[in-house]
Amino acid sequence: MTIPRLEAKLPGLAAFIAQLAQQRQDGTLTDWQGFKQQVQAFYTPAMMQTIEQIVPGWGAMARYADQQTLIHVTSVLTALRLLPEYQHATPDQQALMLWMVLFHDVAKVAQRNKHDYVHGFRSAAVAGRGLALAGFPVTAAYPDQIDAWAALTHNAIIYRDGIEDPIQDNRKLPEIIAGIDVLFGPHAPAGAVIKAVLLHLSIVTEPDYPIMAPLTDDEIQQYMDADVWSLLRVMLLVDMNGWNLFNVPVQQRYRSLTIQAFDRFGRLIGLSDDPAWLVNP
Repeated sequence: MTIPRLEAKLPGLAAFIAQLAQQRQDGTLTDWQGFKQQVQAFYTPAMMQTIEQIVPGWGAMARYADQQTLIHVTSVLTALRLLPEYQHATPDQQALMLWMVLFHDVAKVAQRNKHDYVHGFRSAAVAGRGLALAGFPVTAAYPDQIDAWAALTHNAIIYRDGIEDPIQDNRKLPEIIAGIDVLFGPHAPAGAVIKAVLLHLSIVTEPDYPIMAPLTDDEIQQYMDADVWSLLRVMLLVDMNGWNLFNVPVQQRYRSLTIQAFDRFGRLIGLSDDPAWLVNP
């Protein structure tokens, strides 16, 4: 199966991300001010409309908190190009990583001094539609079931005493994940991307970051196979790198914590060998 390429579907965005990564690597891009200036100049109304055709909700995401999430997703895409795991991956693996990062926060409602604890599930619901628009193959069941699955995933929230905002309802995960397999097929590349987006707020790697509905070890064994483990590992590594694009010591600290956590998860799910493209400290 041919994996759709970001550079084919959104060539302007792909070229811009490559340019930012090169500037960061060669030392000509050194601070957030310069980064934000380039981001704001690039995302013209026409470019935003072009991306919206593949990534539904992209424009809405960008309107919150002075484009905070637009800037963040762009920084994570930039950080991905610099990640050793990306650089050692095959072209197909790189393509899946790019799609994952592109969608991971698309449904986030960013507000100053607040956390959106449900955007992992809600971004996965968007990815279920967007990856089909990007050209990933779907099953015969997709047309009849995508709306119900997306609604289930979007609305899988609960309220918990002591927490003001809703959190994701992990009790719905069996139905949500089974639905992904119905829509895209078991072990489908698109399915692995969507599951990684779905679970990226469910994994504790940094003790100081608030994960309100972490997966238990039993749930990790149930929902995380080798493909999801590999993508989710990259997602957690690069998400922190995006927040700390110009702070290499902090990146290194988070990298060590994340690799330690995923080494343990790998043992839980019975991985005997790391994929060849994984890079350890």
